[in-house]
Amino acid sequence: MLLNRERASAIMSAQGLEALVASTAENVTYATGYANWPIYTFKDPEAYAVVPEHGDPVLVVPVSAVDYLAETPVNVSRIYTYGTYHVMRNFDAVLEGAEAQVLEIRERASHHPDALTALTHVLTDLEVGRTIGVDERGIPLSQWKALLKALPGRTVAEAHDVFRTIRRVKTPDEIDRLRMCVGAVEAGMMAAFQHAASGTTEAELEATFRAVVGSRGVTPGHYETSAGTRSSGSFPPSPEYRLKRGDIIRSDCGGRYRGYWADTGRTAVLGEPSAKLARYYEALRVGIASVLATIKPGVQVAELYKVGVEAVRTSGIPHYRRHHVGHAIGLEFYEAPVLTDFGHDERPVGLKDVLEPGMVINIELPYYELGLGGLQIEDTIVVRPGGYERLTSAGHDLVGAGTWH
Repeated sequence: MLLNRERASAIMSAQGLEALVASTAENVTYATGYANWPIYTFKDPEAYAVVPEHGDPVLVVPVSAVDYLAETPVNVSRIYTYGTYHVMRNFDAVLEGAEAQVLEIRERASHHPDALTALTHVLTDLEVGRTIGVDERGIPLSQWKALLKALPGRTVAEAHDVFRTIRRVKTPDEIDRLRMCVGAVEAGMMAAFQHAASGTTEAELEATFRAVVGSRGVTPGHYETSAGTRSSGSFPPSPEYRLKRGDIIRSDCGGRYRGYWADTGRTAVLGEPSAKLARYYEALRVGIASVLATIKPGVQVAELYKVGVEAVRTSGIPHYRRHHVGHAIGLEFYEAPVLTDFGHDERPVGLKDVLEPGMVINIELPYYELGLGGLQIEDTIVVRPGGYERLTSAGHDLVGAGTWH
């Protein structure tokens, strides 16, 4: 199960919420396991998950989603459908397998003309009392106003941040998906480094990355990989630039597996790096090691930022500056907390955030210098009671391009 049921109930109780309504694709997936591609692609069809303070969630989806549900089980007590989607039936045929399941779900689901009516019926059927938290990020303003009107006598509060707080600590099922995704993305990145040679284009490296990641059942994501002085920026891989001996190749890449993201990075060199880049890379390596050595439950996020930046500065890049040294990751590419010591509201990000067992965070200390190049080390780790578990497996040394295996 993706939903951390115990944590969700505790947080809801502390905030006086009798139910939570998920409206964004990420939170619907988290609450129920429902990850049908249309909710991540189309903006108009609505999907909701209602999480009561205790008990299993309820799913609200278009009736067209029943085909997906027939072969992809979800963790819900009941399904409510809405809308119109015509499917004929041959009454001379005996339905089996997925077709039989489609019919069973259609007959069992509580059907309504539109999403708002279905959602209102869920909340009524669950006998939700006074206070409901609604994920405001995925519900149109018109629907929000209509929901308030349909629920007289109840308090409806914004709850997107409540979901993000619950999701900070990952369940074992979530970590399994993240591990799978990280492994595929790292394999693709390293395969691209191995493919590198004098005359290879950045675009050819990208093709290798995407082929390897896709072959492992993971959807390739970003591939910000460039070489030479171009590595100073996050440029799209060029079909024109051809690698040459001495080039640094900075790679920051990602992918997505069953809703969960990976984001990792390493630096390779075709031949030998310049003395300056080698010195700078060593400073970043020391910085990453210092941050990792600091990780344990109870440590403030701001401390990780301070330790990482100071280690880089004292180890060879005295002018080093960075807006953060990492971020949590999961159903969203960037999740809370972001590893920094400043923010843009009255509660600076990181100053009160502390690490908890089960958090999955990325540690990164990249360096970009126009006219020189860029360097990248990025790890994904799980905070454990005694420290951390690394989901990435590649070492922190500069990778010899064309030689990794």
